[in-house]
Amino acid sequence: MIADDAERIEGGPENWRGFNVNGGKNPEHPASFLLKGKTSGLLFVNGTLYASVNLQDGTWPDVTHVLAWSTNKGATWTKADWTFRRGAGRFQPAKFLNFGKDYSGLPNNLTGYVYIYGQRQPESGRNGKILYMQRVPISQFPDGTEYETFQALDANDKPTSGFEDTNGVRVAGVVYNPGIKRFLLTCYHTGPGQLGIFESLYPRGPWKTIAYYENWGGMGTEGEGLSCEFPQKWISVDGLTLWSIFSAYGDGAKKGIKAHDRFNLVRVKLESSKH
Repeated sequence: MIADDAERIEGGPENWRGFNVNGGKNPEHPASFLLKGKTSGLLFVNGTLYASVNLQDGTWPDVTHVLAWSTNKGATWTKADWTFRRGAGRFQPAKFLNFGKDYSGLPNNLTGYVYIYGQRQPESGRNGKILYMQRVPISQFPDGTEYETFQALDANDKPTSGFEDTNGVRVAGVVYNPGIKRFLLTCYHTGPGQLGIFESLYPRGPWKTIAYYENWGGMGTEGEGLSCEFPQKWISVDGLTLWSIFSAYGDGAKKGIKAHDRFNLVRVKLESSKH
């Protein structure tokens, strides 16, 4: 969903269909979403659909972010009257931690909150190397109050500022996999073939590496890896078969599996480690 176009996907990963709900070609409802901006994250909580939107009001990463929501499944939208302000060191929301349908299936110790992942705007360059997590009570989520940055743990259970990859951190997707009772984090470190997949018992970490690629899909380093996520709806009951939705851009993404600037799906099979 970008700018004034909101879409719905129906069906499973092998027979899905897309529908323009708000704006776009032959929409179910006239455009009422933001006229400019790109959506980075979506979340459905207590009957309300939320979107985290980059307003594209500057040169990335010096941009403002805003929260928008719909109480009628995307037919009409409301924009918050507050923003995540731009500026070096400020938190830039990207993805929400996703659970089951309508935010169901949370472990007991996590209920009552929404969890958001993003970076702090770097002093220079396009991307930082640390991913931060914020949480906010569901009741305060649309108001812009009570947001707090959670401290993460490293592999030695020592406090750290967040998930860190010295090779770089782009937009990361995080989902709870109830079949294996693990949180899965997917994140490109730079180009379309440079993808990392990580797991943890907790949404704040510590994170362990499942796989780390430099030439995934034969796409290499030229261009950008944009987004890679595992929708919980398409995770098997045992948690071992998943479908990834991913996007990539640039010359590298035109090579190998040719994922450039399109909606991409790939099936993933997990195996338990014996170590």
